[in-house]
Parts: sequence; structure tokens; C-alpha cells
Amino acid sequence: MNLPLFPETWQVLDSQVEGARLILLVQDQRSAAACPSCQQHSSHVHSHYVRHPHDTALGQRGVTLLLRTRRFRCLNPDCPHTTFAETWLGWLEPRAQRTCRLAEKQGRVALSLGGEAGHRLLAKLCEPTSADTLLRLVRRTPLPPAETPTVLGVDDFALRRRKTYGTLLIDLERHHVVDLLPDRQGDTLAAWLKAHPGVKIICRDRAGEYARGAASGAPEAQQIADRFHLIGNVRDAVEIWLRQQRAHLTSRLEPAQSERVDVQLPPSPPERPSTTRKRLELTVAKRQQRQARYEQAVKLREQGQSYRAIARQVGVARSTVTEWLQHEGELTRKTPPSSITPYAGYIRGRMAEPEWNVTRIFHEVVEQGYRGAFSGVSSYVLWLKEGHEPPSIADQKGTGLPQEKRLSPVQVAWLFTMRSDQRSETETRRLQAVLDQVPRGQEIYQLVQDLLGWLREAPRSGASLLTSWIEKAQATGLPDLQRLARSFQNDFSAICGAIESPWSNGQTEGQVNRLKMIKRQMFGRAKFDLLRQRVLLA
Repeated sequence: MNLPLFPETWQVLDSQVEGARLILLVQDQRSAAACPSCQQHSSHVHSHYVRHPHDTALGQRGVTLLLRTRRFRCLNPDCPHTTFAETWLGWLEPRAQRTCRLAEKQGRVALSLGGEAGHRLLAKLCEPTSADTLLRLVRRTPLPPAETPTVLGVDDFALRRRKTYGTLLIDLERHHVVDLLPDRQGDTLAAWLKAHPGVKIICRDRAGEYARGAASGAPEAQQIADRFHLIGNVRDAVEIWLRQQRAHLTSRLEPAQSERVDVQLPPSPPERPSTTRKRLELTVAKRQQRQARYEQAVKLREQGQSYRAIARQVGVARSTVTEWLQHEGELTRKTPPSSITPYAGYIRGRMAEPEWNVTRIFHEVVEQGYRGAFSGVSSYVLWLKEGHEPPSIADQKGTGLPQEKRLSPVQVAWLFTMRSDQRSETETRRLQAVLDQVPRGQEIYQLVQDLLGWLREAPRSGASLLTSWIEKAQATGLPDLQRLARSFQNDFSAICGAIESPWSNGQTEGQVNRLKMIKRQMFGRAKFDLLRQRVLLA
């Protein structure tokens, strides 16, 4: 029986089923074979032996071939081989335990899924093999010849975060990975560029090693700083500056939709025993202890002690002492308001009336805009019954709706660098409140927006615009912006290229994310050679 699934010269002599596998007895019908060394044909059979390679599955059964292989005598007296075995190049390699098509199929699965996941999938497909074998197939797969790109993207990736890094090279015109380098040193990049001449544009992040490597390996190529990293540098500088302006980073909240919030509140009810007393006493004790530490820190500072010595004596971190003493007279760390805080005044007013219950108060505050749970209202009523205010309300100035919300430097830095058309109404209002309160806030915001506008619109006069911006940043007198301006001056030509050129490293970040996904699929076995094979071939 001749099957088109095998070479034309093969003949299936017999078949049988053993468990979940199909066993096929196969023999080549050629009368002669060519010696692999001298290529002379011979028909003199020396001996026979049987090979047991696996083949691709048929239906729901795996296939094992019992291939009767002949050894021939070589008739060429000058040939170094006396005998040779018949071969089937393209179908079955010498000494191979699987056919070429099965090896190719398993290799593609390994490239896509990795060792363990590929092992599990192939077991379901009736073509089982071990995870280690799949990794060997990946390493054995030849790489295609690399084409030198005209526009090269360069970025780093982590093999072990904060420990070991490599470099990813991208062809930005063809949108595919060109190569992976085992580190992020400038000499390694320079050596690759010298071995692959022809790169005209290099888009890179702002790492100094990449700038040095690009200048050494391809001095004629134009370097372009990545706009994504430039915006990140600006945001980081703004965030560091805003950390010194924490007291001004507040924005006015929206008033609650109720006229009863401003009700004059009666004094709190007298303290009575309760099952929640232990929790209340613990909270009050902690706050009293913190207030005592703060007062001790103020006294020690008045005696001339350093922040480090104060932190050691008081028993808190040095950063905490710094935050306390920057604002004398009160603790600056406040518990943020909860969802019930805007309605605290109304609830206390209702409790002063003759007839009330928790369920009725809950429905009333829901009509005013409360979106929390019933437990929030009932819990606050219990606190009031015990003669205390919860920290989320007691920390707020006054007993009504808190008038301000503290924003973090990270939040405000993002608002500084966002597009105006991408900000919501709430974000726009918060940003404007910060700009009105932070000293020189409007000036710095305009400086940041000018640079980001040039990067996003890419005008053609990058040198003059960047020179003017650096001078303005230096003139602000702010160390963080001056430091950023100096770094821009040192990388002047690459940043001008980012302003003037349409090329950017955006797709490189996408390829880095793809690499991370492949690395995580390998569950810690992402050695560089194996990772390189999968990234370049998958």
C-alpha cells in the first residue's frame, strides 16, 4: 500500500495498533542508494537493521514507524567508508528519533509556547515529547540571515530586574526584531553596528551608554532620543520639584447636594460604655502617642538637634521628622476623608432631632448623593454614640464637608504632562487649583507644555526652540529643572532629532512587552541564548 504521506519510494508492509499508537512497518523499495561521501551508487546490500522514528499523528493516534533500513557496500575503493546506510534527506535525518516534519511541528510549538506548555499541548495532540527536547529543538533551529536596517530602534530589557539587562534591536521600518545583545554596554552596541554597516538613523533611549555606543559604532548615523523617555524625564523632574510643594498640592472638592450640611452641630453625646470601646480606645491612644512624639520632636528641634538625632530619640523615620518640622504648629499627616465625610454634618444634625433611625438617615443621605454602603452610615452613628469622631472625619478641618483634598506629587506631575484635551473636567479643575496655589506653578506648567508640544507636533526648527527652552529652564533657578536642562544640553543633537524627525521608539516598547511575555512563559528558564531564539523566530 502506497501512501502519499510518505516518500514515493516507501512502501507500508504492515500496520498494527498498540494502545494509543499506530505502528507502521515501512521499507524503501529502491534497488540502489548513493554513498553520502563519494555519491557513488551501490546495490550491494551488506546488512539490515530497523529504526523506530516517530511521525506526526494520524487522527487520534500517534504514529511510530518501523523502518527497515539497509546498509550497502561502497564500491569505490578510494572512499573512506566501506559501508553506508540509506538516507532520506528532508524526511528523516541520520540517527534522528523523529521525522523532519514532526520535528518541525514540535519546534514551532516550542517557539510559540515554550517547553512545559508545549509539552502539555503535544501530549493532547498525540505527539508527546519532553520539555527539554522542545528546548533543544528551539536551540537547534537556524536563525534567518539578519538584514541591516536603515532605521534602528535600541532599547534595554531586564533579564533579571535590577540585576542583569540586555539590549533589543528593532528594524523600525519593517517592524520586527533584528537582534538581541547580552548586555546594555556601549562597546557591545558599537561592535554590532560596526559588523552591520548601513544604519542611517538610530532611535534610542537617553542612556549614556547607548549614546556612546551609537557614536562609536555608526558615527555617520543620526541619533534620535525617544520621545517617550523625554516626556518621562520631564515628568520626573516636575515630580521632584513638587515634593517640596506638598503643602500647596490641594484642590477644592465639590459641595454635597444638600443645604443641611451646614447645620450647626450640637456637642457630642457623653461617653458611654460600649462593646466597641476597646477599638476606640486603641485608636485614640495611638493618635495621642503620635501627637506626643510630634511635640517631643518640636522641642528637640528647638534645642538645636539634627533631624537624624531627633528621629533616633523619638523612634520614627527621618523622613517623618522632616515632614513634621516643615510645618510647625500641627501634624501635616491627615487621614483622608471617607465617603461618609461630606454628610457627617447632616447626620449629626439629624441625630439631634427627636425622631430618627439609622435606616431613615441612610435613605436621606442616598438621596443627597451618598454612594457608600449602609454599614458606613451605621458605623458612623455608633462612633457618635460612643462620644468619638472617626479619624476620617476628626482629621478634617471643621465639622462639615472638608474643603480640600490633598494631591500627591505623582498625580500633579501627570496632570502637568497630560494633553489638555485628554484631561477630564475634574482633572482640569484640580490642576488649576494647584497652579493657583503653588508658587511659580503657572510658569513651570507653561515651560513643560511648550516642550511637550514641540515633541508631539515635531516642528522643523528644533535647535532654536530647544536652545530657548534650555535658557528658560536655567533661568528658573530651580535645581531640578536646571539639572534637566543640563542633561538636554549634553544630548542636544539627539533631542533636536526627536523634535524634528517623525521617527520614535514607540514600537520598540511594544516589542519589549512581547519579549517580557515570552520570558515569563519559560518560568525562569529564560537563558539568553534560548530567549534570543524565541524572540527572533516566534
